[in-house]
Amino acid sequence: MYAEIIIPAALPKNYTWSVPAHLLEQVKPGCRVEVNLGKNKKYAGVVKKLLENKPAEFDTKDILNVLDTEPVVFEEQLSLWEWIASYYMCSEGEVMAAALPAHFKLSSETILVFNEEYGDDFSALDHDEYLVGEALLLKKELNLTEVQQLLDSSHVYPVINRLIQKKVCHVWEALKQTYVPKKETYVLLNPVYDNEDSLSELLNNWTKAPKQMELLLSYLHLMKTSGEVTKSSLLKKSGASDAQLKGLVEKQVLRLENASLTGSTTCRKMC
Repeated sequence: MYAEIIIPAALPKNYTWSVPAHLLEQVKPGCRVEVNLGKNKKYAGVVKKLLENKPAEFDTKDILNVLDTEPVVFEEQLSLWEWIASYYMCSEGEVMAAALPAHFKLSSETILVFNEEYGDDFSALDHDEYLVGEALLLKKELNLTEVQQLLDSSHVYPVINRLIQKKVCHVWEALKQTYVPKKETYVLLNPVYDNEDSLSELLNNWTKAPKQMELLLSYLHLMKTSGEVTKSSLLKKSGASDAQLKGLVEKQVLRLENASLTGSTTCRKMC
């Protein structure tokens, strides 16, 4: 028996794993299973469907563990994920990553954080859970590699899953927007010269630095035609250098102001 499994990542397609004989009765569509992807990556994927035929293109790896006794995703939801992936031209794994909370999407990058509200009474935990609970109490955070070293085992997802269900720990998930904030430098006229009389006096009494005068006139032209002037557009139009612009700033004729055009945040979410 084989299983097509959805991995919460932007993969080109869903991949297939073989179901070991001792897990045949436990692997069901909608249940999460622990699988290896590549050399070192481990994921908690969701079984989409069971298959009888082995894929012809590659040799399958075995499912390592089953994390759920009953499905956590229903058949209707799996069908919806497939439709969303088709409609928005993305992978079902990306839909899964957006649809499920962090503690359903365990992976090699998972970070466990101790739940202070649980306290230090671990009498209700089994041996492996107790070891991880004690380590979390001391260190407050553990990654997957540390848990594997602690238990001297590479198959630790079931233990982690039970600790999450018993609320001994939470999962931290890093969220990062894909867009980098774009910043632009704007050039502004000193408010002192923001009237016709003072500006005329400045221009009429200008005796030195003709290149700076040309730069200032280019600024006034751009301001009149565009309504706002960026540093890049001003230097391009005037053919002036940064040093010449800096000279007008030091004379307090012009001033520079940085503005972010696109907001972007990075945060961590506890689930």
